[in-house]
Amino acid sequence: PLSLEAMVLAKCLANWLLTGAPLLLVAPVLAMMLHMDREGLAIFVTAMALGTPSLVFIGAIGAALTVGARRGGVLLTLLVLPLYIPVLIFGVGAVEAAVTGQPAQPHLLVLGGLLLGTLPLGLWASTAALRQALE
Repeated sequence: PLSLEAMVLAKCLANWLLTGAPLLLVAPVLAMMLHMDREGLAIFVTAMALGTPSLVFIGAIGAALTVGARRGGVLLTLLVLPLYIPVLIFGVGAVEAAVTGQPAQPHLLVLGGLLLGTLPLGLWASTAALRQALE
């Protein structure tokens, strides 16, 4: 039997493979249709590759906290939306910086840091919330 941490990681990976990966594949085509230049496109794909897993792990925390709650969808939205905003701001900031000729590396480094933070914290908080819900 798998540990709860391994199951949460597997579910997060499956969630990203079903939502983030297709979005990561389709978004460059849509960006080219909107005439985004090549430098902006590369930064766009990199920012999405760093940002979407962070969003999945943040969502996992919210989902685990609202297990068994009435009106869990509303509570989930209130818990998760403020945590999504920094990821979105730095992702958009990276693309905007690349398009305007500014260095995008600081934004991408913050997105990488957010990913490195949400991965262990997301797994830990999700498993702790699920263990609490099981008691």
